[in-house]
Amino acid sequence: MGGIMAALNNAGNALNVYQESLNVVQNNITNSNTPGYASQSINLAPEPFNLSGGLVGGVAAVGLTSARDQYADDAVRQQLQLLGQYTAQAQGSQSLSNYFDATGNSGVPADLNTLLQAFSAWSVAPNSTTAQQSVLNAATTFASDVNQLAGSLSQTGQAIQGQISSSVQQINQLTTQIQQDNIQIQNATSPDPNLDAQLTSNLEQLSNLVNFSDVKQADGTVTLVLSGGSPLVIGDQQFNLSATAQVPAGAANPDSQPSSVILDSQGNDITSQITGGQLGGQLDVYNNVLPSLIGNGSQAGSLNTFVKSLADTVNNILESGTVSTQTGAANGVALFTYNNTDATTTAATLAVNPNITTATLAPVDSSGNANGNALQLASLATSTTSGGINGQTFGDYFSGMMSALGNYNSVATANEQTQQQVSDQTEAQRDQISGVSLDQQAVLMMQYQRSYQATAGFVTVLDDMMQSTIDMIPMY
Repeated sequence: MGGIMAALNNAGNALNVYQESLNVVQNNITNSNTPGYASQSINLAPEPFNLSGGLVGGVAAVGLTSARDQYADDAVRQQLQLLGQYTAQAQGSQSLSNYFDATGNSGVPADLNTLLQAFSAWSVAPNSTTAQQSVLNAATTFASDVNQLAGSLSQTGQAIQGQISSSVQQINQLTTQIQQDNIQIQNATSPDPNLDAQLTSNLEQLSNLVNFSDVKQADGTVTLVLSGGSPLVIGDQQFNLSATAQVPAGAANPDSQPSSVILDSQGNDITSQITGGQLGGQLDVYNNVLPSLIGNGSQAGSLNTFVKSLADTVNNILESGTVSTQTGAANGVALFTYNNTDATTTAATLAVNPNITTATLAPVDSSGNANGNALQLASLATSTTSGGINGQTFGDYFSGMMSALGNYNSVATANEQTQQQVSDQTEAQRDQISGVSLDQQAVLMMQYQRSYQATAGFVTVLDDMMQSTIDMIPMY
């Protein structure tokens, strides 16, 4: 009789174990598409067998084993950081490139060609009112489009700064969620696969936004720090970042577009620590690419350099001559004006001199050549003798500026496309290691179900044997 009871006890324990196993399989299947979820398996261990000591043997469930691979997760996060960076660089530089026509058929390049052609036509007929008016019209259009380009680039910069602030806000939201995950992990009595999946998903989302290092502590919580050591999350503590825009005190160009600065929770500048993720890419475009065009506190920017050099060259040529070859003829008047108090405002403030008219354009050079000035202006299209920048014609310089921006965008876009493939491959490899295989779970479910059914049948047999034994006992 004792043997039957022991067998029944073992069978009952086995039914409980198989039921727990089926529950684990069912949870795996349910969460097969849950971001960050890693496949779980139940651990089975034999129970000690010693009938004389009351130990009836059998099997017991002793917790779960996660298929999560920390190295695979780290690899995914590293690739996502790069993907976020390249995507932000590609998108930001594309938004700037949209204002430039690489073909030269519209915008500032076309306006420059029109202006230089007007100079050339004027050099052929220096006293023609029509030719003179064409110069003024072309100059007006050129200045207007330069203003528009400078304004558009500045507005795009403001939009990118808004994106930076949004990224910082998202980072703070995610680090707050990770802080809460840590608190739940600390309070949990046993490992929770769903909480683990939630933490992993939050870390992956964060890695797309910013570069960080994570260390898993003995209690299961994670510590997050930036590359320079600034903390984001430590245990149950979370440290907010903030974004601001400022021109450094004492900057050479105080009216320039401010630089974007990231501050830690103590107000320290940690911008240099942000080198990856979406935020890193946005900072690169805003603090490096955009200033190369429109300047910042320490540089004028290539667009302003181009405009100032062209305006000064044209003005100097015109002011060095006279309006006619007659004795006592009036000196020439500057064609362009601009705000010269800040090197970064040149393009935005360029305008045609309101005091110039067709009558005050000076075609005569300082040597008395009737069309000497006009010829010098016309030669700016092909020669750097009379003007130009760094040994380049004005047209070539502007083309080089567009080319540099285009190359940056091209490289960023290519990096983004390549990195997307690398990230997808890394995630696929990680999922092969720790993801849920529905085929495998289906096989396990069938095995556990059949084992459960077989054990249940064994219980029925034992029950019949016990009943038969009872029936054999004589009743007095």
